[in-house]
Amino acid sequence: MMTHAVGSTVRIRVSAGKKHPFTCRAIIATISSGEKSVSLVRDDLAPVPLGRVGNFIVAPLFNSVGRSVEECESSIDDLMELLPFEDNEIVVSESSSTAEKVELYKSRGDQLLRLNDYTCAAAYYEAALNFIASKSNVSIGGSCIARRNGDAVIADVDCIDTDQYDVTFISQEGEETEATIPQKDILCSIWINDEEYLQPRCLLNLSRCLVKLAEIDPTSGYVGCSGQSKRATRQEKYRSSAVLGCSITITLCEYLKKSKASPDVPLLDSLIGKARLIRSRSFIGRNMLRNAMVDAKKIISQTPHDKDALKLISEIKAKEAHNKLLDRKISKEVCRWVKKATTTSEGAAAIERMDGESSVSDSETHLSETEYLRSLFVWIFQKTFMEIGAVIAFVIAMWVIY
Repeated sequence: MMTHAVGSTVRIRVSAGKKHPFTCRAIIATISSGEKSVSLVRDDLAPVPLGRVGNFIVAPLFNSVGRSVEECESSIDDLMELLPFEDNEIVVSESSSTAEKVELYKSRGDQLLRLNDYTCAAAYYEAALNFIASKSNVSIGGSCIARRNGDAVIADVDCIDTDQYDVTFISQEGEETEATIPQKDILCSIWINDEEYLQPRCLLNLSRCLVKLAEIDPTSGYVGCSGQSKRATRQEKYRSSAVLGCSITITLCEYLKKSKASPDVPLLDSLIGKARLIRSRSFIGRNMLRNAMVDAKKIISQTPHDKDALKLISEIKAKEAHNKLLDRKISKEVCRWVKKATTTSEGAAAIERMDGESSVSDSETHLSETEYLRSLFVWIFQKTFMEIGAVIAFVIAMWVIY
């Protein structure tokens, strides 16, 4: 039986009233006299690097992470002990091979993922990737994955000059294109000696965590991220990072299928299919339904009876129909407004009230010729602007409807 003490760190199940149950770490603040409930201070759901130092390769590292915590009440039955390795600092033997180090961190991330602790699991997957995929591992003569025109593509590194890289992009058709790119466009290095395909597996599970965090992190408002100038909501950052992680996974698996002497093609194809599922789900969350449908249909083209992909397609079609209905309602309201503003007596009265602002009342003196011409010009301009605006709004509304 667990023993609890004020100030100790535990894992808490968060499920009551939640569509997506999960677990997270929390510190016990108080314990009730009957020891049936506790008050806790729950950790921020945004992941942070292990040891709270370093950067992430895929996951967003929010500037505001850890600044706000949440107080909550919980039953004793919903508390869980931390896993054994969480209580002690991870010690990795210097004699351990790269594969052993990556496997260690990945296995611990897997254990946390099975507990639905997506925050801690993401940190361990990022730690595993840092051994093999960080930008510091990119070297001359090696291969990496870089950003080109918004896509994740394979690039061979020809020369490195401070933060500039001379690379040769290699298309899927084998075409080569030389270019110079900044370091920020290098997404990750490629671990050639990956016999167990640990790199794409870590990327895939990390993307899973990010999609889940987008669903459960309630933080609102626009936030900044380390290394990114554009501000967005946490949910948008999670989903865009999940799209990036899946895109890197797909590109990497396609590359390994061609570059390895004896690739495990069925496994790599399975990883690609799973990456497309996760990416499609992320696109749906960002309301990029066309992109989501492309991924779902590519899965169906390979495995026609894939239940997850078929379910996604149904969901996408339902959301498209909902969006179209919403657009129609908005367009009809615009049409009614245009008609009311240009043809009804209320609309005419409204225009007259606008015109009246430039007219002369009985109590005012007569206008000079210059003042009269000026007021006439203003009146004509107002009328012309109203008519042109009404026509443009009507055309836009008709285009959306049809």
